[in-house]
Amino acid sequence: MVPSLARHASFGAAAALKRALAWPARVAAARRTMNALARMSDYELRDIGLTRQDVADATALPLDADPSALLVRRRAGRERASPGRTDLAA
Repeated sequence: MVPSLARHASFGAAAALKRALAWPARVAAARRTMNALARMSDYELRDIGLTRQDVADATALPLDADPSALLVRRRAGRERASPGRTDLAA
């Protein structure tokens, strides 16, 4: 039983190390995405269901927070608020 516990702990440590080493890449990818969103016009943002304020709020999150979760929640909230509307850019 102890060898399997040690193996499990070893896998957990390896997974934690992998997450730690991948953190800079995840942060860089999130920043690239946020920069791309910040460069979009208000019309383009509205077309994908976001506002300029959504982008500003997402950039205020801590570095290790995933901004996509906030943006998805905001967009989903707007979709629920206007159920019959299919063209958000209009």
